[in-house]
Amino acid sequence: MNQTPLRSFFVVLALLLNVRLFAQNAQPQLQVVPWNGHKAATSLTFDDGDPVHLDVVIPDLNKRHLHATFFLIANKLDRKDDWRQVLKAGHEIGNHTLDHLHAKELDASQENAQVVGAQNVLQKEFGVPIYSFAYPFSEASPGLKGWVSKTVFAARGGAPEMTFPSDKTIDWFNLPAKTTMSNYPFSTYQGWIDEDLSAGDWLVWMIHGVEGTAWGWQPVPLKVLDQMLDYLQSKDIWVGTFTEVASYLRAWKTFEAATITPKGTDRIYSWTVPDHCPTNVTFLVKALPGGPTFELWQNGQKILPDSQGRYRVSFNAAMLTLRP
Repeated sequence: MNQTPLRSFFVVLALLLNVRLFAQNAQPQLQVVPWNGHKAATSLTFDDGDPVHLDVVIPDLNKRHLHATFFLIANKLDRKDDWRQVLKAGHEIGNHTLDHLHAKELDASQENAQVVGAQNVLQKEFGVPIYSFAYPFSEASPGLKGWVSKTVFAARGGAPEMTFPSDKTIDWFNLPAKTTMSNYPFSTYQGWIDEDLSAGDWLVWMIHGVEGTAWGWQPVPLKVLDQMLDYLQSKDIWVGTFTEVASYLRAWKTFEAATITPKGTDRIYSWTVPDHCPTNVTFLVKALPGGPTFELWQNGQKILPDSQGRYRVSFNAAMLTLRP
């Protein structure tokens, strides 16, 4: 009796079972916890290095333990020691070019100088890496954007929208922001915050002058600013610097696309860390509902869950081991 067809049948069946087992093993069993454990995220960003930011805004933020991002014009730096104290208080300084010129005024070499030259000035002056950029007048021209993408981790543009974590593609070098205006009542900003919270998105604020400024554009009344900050504090919204939130979101999206490789009973998640990424980025993960129990390991160390079953993962490690 010729057993070759029967033997071939079992060989094919075994291969199919192995393929199915591999596919099951490669399925994700983890999900990222949105917005560092909050329902939504927001970033307060202030442009141009207005002295009123030092005198009014930062004290208002500090007493509420809130952190913001200040985009400085490198050739118009003033009160440098005060800005150093801003960094020590946990705020962020970002790149707002050398001279705050319109994009159409710049040739190719000037585009380089306005982005890369400003980056070098700011990093030398303050002794810290600069991870973020904001386009003057929100003009993200192809030339400027080309240098920005080679220089920083994330950049703020000017589209009056929010960033949605469900988006399949996010332009990390032209992220949207909503611009404040002098004549906007608090109810306008309250609406922005409520929309952010309801949708679970990332609201970036583009703020220039504040009441008391000598030259800032569209100054926000101080009473309205205080109402905004108090309302934000009353909600389950993560108020983080521009780079903090951009880093978390980019880690989130990168991890969702991670390669999952079975190794024995382990599952190895691996991903690529983007250029110019801060060195201490972490994000939270938890088990998918109904999944098996497991341990998580990174760099040879077991990660312990918090009281809510969430694990704090290093994004910069670029690898995570799930062990049953």
